[in-house]
Amino acid sequence: MIFEIFFVSLHHYKNIDMKKFFRFIILIVNLVFAGLLLLSSWAGVVSPHRFVWISILSYAFFPLLLCNVVFIIIWLCMSRWQFLISVAAILLRYSFLPLFFQVGGTLDVEPAEENIKILSFNCHGFEGLDSDTLMTRDSGVCMFMEILDREQPDVVCMQECFLSRSNVEAFEERGYVHHFGVHGARANSPTIIHSRLKFYNVNTIDQVSKCYVDVSKNNRMVRICCVHLDSYQLDDNDLESLSNLSHAKGDRKAAHEIIGKFKETSRKHQDEWDMDLKPMIENSDHPVIIAGDYNDTPASYLYQRATKVLKDPYVEQGRGFGTTYHGPYPAYRIDYILHSPELEALSYHRVKTNISDHYPIVAQFKI
Repeated sequence: MIFEIFFVSLHHYKNIDMKKFFRFIILIVNLVFAGLLLLSSWAGVVSPHRFVWISILSYAFFPLLLCNVVFIIIWLCMSRWQFLISVAAILLRYSFLPLFFQVGGTLDVEPAEENIKILSFNCHGFEGLDSDTLMTRDSGVCMFMEILDREQPDVVCMQECFLSRSNVEAFEERGYVHHFGVHGARANSPTIIHSRLKFYNVNTIDQVSKCYVDVSKNNRMVRICCVHLDSYQLDDNDLESLSNLSHAKGDRKAAHEIIGKFKETSRKHQDEWDMDLKPMIENSDHPVIIAGDYNDTPASYLYQRATKVLKDPYVEQGRGFGTTYHGPYPAYRIDYILHSPELEALSYHRVKTNISDHYPIVAQFKI
């Protein structure tokens, strides 16, 4: 009887110890994820040239946010006060949430003489999500023309836009008779601006992936800049490695190579902002709209720096998650139409289509 009581008591205390140990492990992991969430939101403050790991971590802001929500649920299920750890981390960076998810907003408004409507699209050569699709460039262009007929933008900013003469004629038939951009032998991913509004000034910015034009609407000049910022150059092997890593597989060498590409591109994005885009904005006598594929998330150094001087119509008028890239991995909002504060964003929406691995985004502004 005594031995029976002893073993029952021992088993009872062992269970208590195991519960404490289990909670301790969860607490440690929770603290790590809460700390990483806070670090990932510092990308706008810490230059990639000073400490690039913060910039790389910014890509994980939203997954880290979701992980902290999971920890809140776990602690609440156990009726423990530790749920406040993740709550505090989320509240400290609450201002980042509207950059990833919006409620309300205006999807579209009726065109007016005092408004200018911009469509931006990385069309991926009009060849579908990947090279295995049955879509041809001509069929992709035809599908895009249907989008133009429906949206009726004043200016179209295109990236990775490879067009034949017949394709250009399709734009001209719809009134987009003004064209300017970087294409042909000078660019691997051409950026082109198609416009119904006359160009008063045209220029390229240093690197061949950026160009801008000055147009007039309602007797007011506006500078439209089309950009395709440096890509991470992830090939099929990299994408497969990322998929393996997300399933706790993969090897160290592949991970090291991918991180190396992220490091290099994060630093290039800072240079593109500091040396190309920021001076262009500061030297412009007109309000500026910069539309295109920025290849960076809202938590990144590039976006955080840019929105110190420009506004984001998604934040003002967007709705839902607003993901613009829907290729193999990862799905993020990396395409933007940022604008000077002098312009008022009236509407913003994205267009669902399989023409490309990006979605077109459309914004209308009152000038």
